[in-house]
Amino acid sequence: MKLGIDSYSFHRFFGETTRWEIASEVQWSLIDFLEFVAGTTLTVASLQTCYLGDPKDFDVAMVNSWRKQTGKEIVFTWGHPAGLNGGKNVDALDDAIDFLTLAKQLEISQMRIVLGNHYNFDEDIDFRKNLLKPMISELLIHAAKYNILISIENHADFPTQVLYDLISEIDHPLLGMCFDFANCLRVGESPIKFLRKNDLSKIFMVHVKDVKKLPGEASPVGWWPTVDWGTGDVGTKECLQYLLDEKFAYLLLVELSNLFHGLDEISVAKRAIVFLEDQVREKM
Repeated sequence: MKLGIDSYSFHRFFGETTRWEIASEVQWSLIDFLEFVAGTTLTVASLQTCYLGDPKDFDVAMVNSWRKQTGKEIVFTWGHPAGLNGGKNVDALDDAIDFLTLAKQLEISQMRIVLGNHYNFDEDIDFRKNLLKPMISELLIHAAKYNILISIENHADFPTQVLYDLISEIDHPLLGMCFDFANCLRVGESPIKFLRKNDLSKIFMVHVKDVKKLPGEASPVGWWPTVDWGTGDVGTKECLQYLLDEKFAYLLLVELSNLFHGLDEISVAKRAIVFLEDQVREKM
């Protein structure tokens, strides 16, 4: 098991704001995020590819030098905000394939993808699955060339169990789930019940997050603000304890979404890292 943090945690620093946020005066480049990770005891820097520009222009030498100097590794999280858009964005598949090619140059072992987002949730499930299956199969052909795991995130686009069952139905050794605690809650499901029900060997990555369920916002498109780990409605500690008890073997990544009132990214991220590491330490 490895611990890391995803760069979406600092999306405002990369120039992105949601409708609940204002722009940040702090602006980061990739190296700023890598320096943040280097200053922690985490071993994995998860890079949202939407903040990296054209993969053909990526500074491979710089990142490989950082990897060598720090002893840390990189994974990619591809597709924000809508990925394959329920199978309607055919052109996005080429972009995912391009990032797989780049991933090989960085010795990346895993790339998370998204099939859509919360705006796809109410669209017909079977129609989307029929569009998406051949796209996923094509991506897996390229992933197999490089032996890179593909993890599909429950991105509030499908019911979590439906997505897990789709992954199981495709049944490819390189295909698994990126399980996001908060996105499970966003679609009306219990994260801990989901974990207890399903085979954890099919979960390759976990986004560890805590959010608050607010009155009138309990739908996939509502506001589910990030709060300090252990103070929200996810049941973060219980989920982590279960994963650790079951000897979860893959990646646990801190991820922040938009923040609740009065919180800032750096402080919440640092406290989240401590929370995660304390949970792991207690089980060692």
